[in-house]
Amino acid sequence: MNVTDIVKKETLEMTREQILDLVANHNRQVDLVFAEKQSDEDGYLTWDRENWTCVDGRRFVRSYFLEGRALSDYSGYNKYDLQAAFLPEEAKEVLLG
Repeated sequence: MNVTDIVKKETLEMTREQILDLVANHNRQVDLVFAEKQSDEDGYLTWDRENWTCVDGRRFVRSYFLEGRALSDYSGYNKYDLQAAFLPEEAKEVLLG
């Protein structure tokens, strides 16, 4: 998938695993921008952009944004939970910071 590296100002072709490696082991963050609003299963939270960072190589944090505003909610994940939660394939734009 195409990933825009906003630090190096280039577009890269990367796999999901390569993106996660940069986040987990190289202190990078990734933003997933969606074409449509996303919502959790309870309808409590709605977002159109999410930001992924890593705490220590094993724990990941997802922050949520809606229409340019940061929401106060966030979610924590371990590397095994990412299979169901980290979905760059569904994003219209993937930004690497």
